[in-house]
Amino acid sequence: MKLFAEGRLSQVLEGQRAKLKQEIESQQQNYLLNANEMQLVAHFVDKYRIEPITLQEDKVYATDREAMIPAERFDDFRFSVEPGEAYRKQVVRFHIPFAGDADLLRLAPSTRIIWTQDVSVENGEICFETVAWEDDPARIKRDWESFLNSLRTQAGHSTTEVNAYNARLEQEVARMIQSRKAELLKRSNLLGSLGVPLKKASEVPSTFAVPSPRRKVIVAKPPASTAPFVPEPTLDEGAYNDILKIIHDTGVEIERHPSIYEGKDEETLRDHLLMVLSPHFDSVTGETFNKTGKTDILIRHEGKNLFVAECGIWKGAKQFLGKIDQLLSYLTWRDSKTALICFVRNKEFGSVLEAITTETPKHPAFVKDLGCVSEGWHKYEFSLKDDPSRKVQLAVLSFHFP
Repeated sequence: MKLFAEGRLSQVLEGQRAKLKQEIESQQQNYLLNANEMQLVAHFVDKYRIEPITLQEDKVYATDREAMIPAERFDDFRFSVEPGEAYRKQVVRFHIPFAGDADLLRLAPSTRIIWTQDVSVENGEICFETVAWEDDPARIKRDWESFLNSLRTQAGHSTTEVNAYNARLEQEVARMIQSRKAELLKRSNLLGSLGVPLKKASEVPSTFAVPSPRRKVIVAKPPASTAPFVPEPTLDEGAYNDILKIIHDTGVEIERHPSIYEGKDEETLRDHLLMVLSPHFDSVTGETFNKTGKTDILIRHEGKNLFVAECGIWKGAKQFLGKIDQLLSYLTWRDSKTALICFVRNKEFGSVLEAITTETPKHPAFVKDLGCVSEGWHKYEFSLKDDPSRKVQLAVLSFHFP
């Protein structure tokens, strides 16, 4: 093998992207539309990620052997040899173990030094040989060090390019999947059914007016039904953020007025939120039965549950995880937007927020942390217990009512 000289790394990476796109576009339509998008992204990222070359220099070792060297390889000025003959010489072989995709050793990175070397790659080792022409250890050492320095430099350039490809992979996979899904939905004339606008009242008190929201074991493909995809109303992402913003702003306002929350039970505090939500959106109800239990705040549209929220007094991490269980048990597959509202009586509010951040990922249905929007407002993704392919957005909003 000629190191880093048998092809161009940039062409191979571009080929990987084309292959990835082709595989995504070849997915069966109903599978792609029904599958959990985040899990599908993770599968393709894991499958198409390339492991960069890592030299394990601390494990380098050398062996030697005798070999018959053709006269043509000898320096005519230093050796007297006959053309066509071969002469016995000691050959020192350096073994450099490495990790990563061995095919990368054939490919020239975009940024590179003008250098290559004939080597063999065997059992996870790069094997470089040098002939002991004059039994001179110093010269053998110089040859070895020159080779290693060049190998280290070229491998570093390759790793930089591969790491850049890997860093963009998740974003590119998500974009490809979303683009393909949008194309399929448009072709089926179904795109418009995926978002349900919520009617806003024309006159809403300005105190809570909502501004525009701020917008290598490969992971197995997620299971998903291949039955015909039938979209049902789901809460528009913008409307979801509007609802959460109203709840957040209302809770923060209540925090500033102890007379509102002092001595009030969970139900009364919940009613304050309902009172503010109701003028903004149609069909806001409290304590409405939904699947296996009743939930605190529910927004419905034509008989479909679009937003489900559960309120509760903070009583520790165990009770908090139980509240998540309770909320998830209310949901049917079409309940994709949810919130858990915590009323914190503890004096130390910061320690409760820290506990929420630490304990939430421990829930068995937890999928991903979607980030902190504001103090006391964190967004997560969960899966449904009965159908892991269905994702649920869960916002945790915490308010300090000591």
